[in-house]
Amino acid sequence: MKITKRQLRRIIREAFTTVSDAELWRAYKTGSGSDHGPGGEDKDRPWGTYAEKSDEEYSDTIMMSPNGDSLLVDGRETYLGDVPSQIQHASGIKMSDVDADNLIFALETQQQDGYVELGVEYKNGKWSW
Repeated sequence: MKITKRQLRRIIREAFTTVSDAELWRAYKTGSGSDHGPGGEDKDRPWGTYAEKSDEEYSDTIMMSPNGDSLLVDGRETYLGDVPSQIQHASGIKMSDVDADNLIFALETQQQDGYVELGVEYKNGKWSW
């Protein structure tokens, strides 16, 4: 069986990851005696959440996860194909199939360059990035 250099890098990176995301999240949630985490953030939101939400607007910055095998949407690890549905879940705002396809294409383009950081916004009834 042959594996590519990229696959080998992922395997090595995963092997050297000593603490799982679930363990980090559990430590974060139980680390403070108050109802809020670092910076006064609500503990129900993951650390590193950049999303801002109101009734008619939503914005977030989608970034590559530390492991490089997924993306962070509203601070949660999400695989590329699931990004539109995770944004819909986080925002509560429906995204059309065309917008979802265009978003995935934009993320794939950045991922091919080796890093992903894309601002996503819903304002005045339109999705943009």
